[in-house]
Amino acid sequence: MKKSENQFYVMLCIMKTLISSAVMLLFLSNSYAAEAELLHANEWSVPKQSTTILAMPAIHKSMSKLQKNVNSVLKLKYPGGDEGTLWVNELRSWLIALGLSSSRIELVQGSAISTTIELEVLFN
Repeated sequence: MKKSENQFYVMLCIMKTLISSAVMLLFLSNSYAAEAELLHANEWSVPKQSTTILAMPAIHKSMSKLQKNVNSVLKLKYPGGDEGTLWVNELRSWLIALGLSSSRIELVQGSAISTTIELEVLFN
């Protein structure tokens, strides 16, 4: 094998390794970022107090993640329409009352399930 062919083969192996590593890193980062907690309408339909709100698994997990990183933001992906808008605004008000700054809450219409709000902590 000539020296130039050998160098080409080595470079090709390095490129394959780099591309494989980049693809794996992309999948890992997407799976970590996509960890949304789901708040279902039947959970929200209970009488509300700060203790019942904080005991809801989706809210409890999301608030715990938010406390670990002061630069994080909570994205609330809610169902459309009047009912979804009222629901997300009530949830937002409760989160603010519980001490979460309004600047750390992002509202996005278009939850995949009409009876669910998706809570996703985004790290900046």
